[in-house]
Amino acid sequence: MENNKQRAKALKCVTKLHGIVSVSADDDKITVVGEGIDSVKLSMMLRKKMGFAELVMVTPEKEKTELDAKSMQPLVQPIYYYAYPA
Repeated sequence: MENNKQRAKALKCVTKLHGIVSVSADDDKITVVGEGIDSVKLSMMLRKKMGFAELVMVTPEKEKTELDAKSMQPLVQPIYYYAYPA
């Protein structure tokens, strides 16, 4: 992107998609983070507005690690007994 006007135009185009969490622009690259973003649709939108767009990398977001079985304690709920007068 040659100037700030083109960068703003590209960012405005990208933010129209649903599921975007964050967008950041470096020198010639735009980084898009989100859930359920269609990469083909994203590149087509940028090509229509900007003339040239290239996908460098598409990666899934890192999943949360599960806790070990040793660190998890079973939940013990107290048993309450009620005495009713007879």
